Amino acid sequence: TVSRTWRTMALPATRCNTLGKLLFIRVPLPAAITTTSSADPNPDMKRPLAFGGPVTTTPAILSLRRIISLATLLMAVLWLSACSAVKLSYNALPEVTYWWADAYGDFNGEQSLRLKQDLADLQAWHRSRELPRYRELLQNLERLTSTEPDAAQLCSLLPPARERLQALAEQSAPMIARQALSLSPAQLEHMARKFAKNEAKLRSEWVDLSPGELLDKRIEQYTDRAEALYGRLSPPQRQSLRETLQASPFDPRIRLAEQQRRHQDMLDTLRRLRSTAASQAQAEQAWLGWLARALNPPVPAHRQQQEHSIE
Repeated sequence: TVSRTWRTMALPATRCNTLGKLLFIRVPLPAAITTTSSADPNPDMKRPLAFGGPVTTTPAILSLRRIISLATLLMAVLWLSACSAVKLSYNALPEVTYWWADAYGDFNGEQSLRLKQDLADLQAWHRSRELPRYRELLQNLERLTSTEPDAAQLCSLLPPARERLQALAEQSAPMIARQALSLSPAQLEHMARKFAKNEAKLRSEWVDLSPGELLDKRIEQYTDRAEALYGRLSPPQRQSLRETLQASPFDPRIRLAEQQRRHQDMLDTLRRLRSTAASQAQAEQAWLGWLARALNPPVPAHRQQQEHSIE
């Protein structure tokens, strides 16, 4: 059986990297509302940059990749709890999530009604139980960023952030399991076609690029993200970014292979639940087991690239 406490199934906490994985893994389960899939398929940055100052390789300065990962998550929470415009978006999350999930599951009327209610209930739990805890994380981050934090200081925020993500995964497990157990063979075939479409898109947009095209695309994406957070990069910073990405071992073919593995793992899991007439408890364990494998891929090359992407 799979333990409900899946955080220890990822890499050891001393690597300070589980949060990065969660931020950059798409979770294509029909009701998987725990995704934060806002990233491209190739997050990767190792050489540190000091924005607002000269380029540096001092270990005390966090890598751009890690700063963006942490800031993206925590600032999103800040906006959700403080900005009136984004409160509107937060309130709409159950509906938006439903339509996203329906694109994979092609739900019938009964499934749709149940999922919409489950999502509303999950959001009510999240608003009352989790947002206050996220606010505390933001306050800690604010105290750190009032100075010049080093990697160890910012990494100290990751265990509590990981706990919040674990809580969300476990709270959502019953609703995901219910939805999974209700899927028909036709719906699973619809999901397989959706997965194939996603894979074809990744292949055309990343794998089929020449080395030069791939480098240019990655530089453009990282530059846009960095400048959105820190303002315009100086020429030395842009050159440092280029050199870092040129030296990166990122391989979009591995990223595609891991996406295909996760998709097949998802379909195999859902079909096994159906063929064995699994119970609710078994379906919840199956979801958490799939999530653990997504966070810590069983294929060494896939796991190594995923680790590299957030170091």
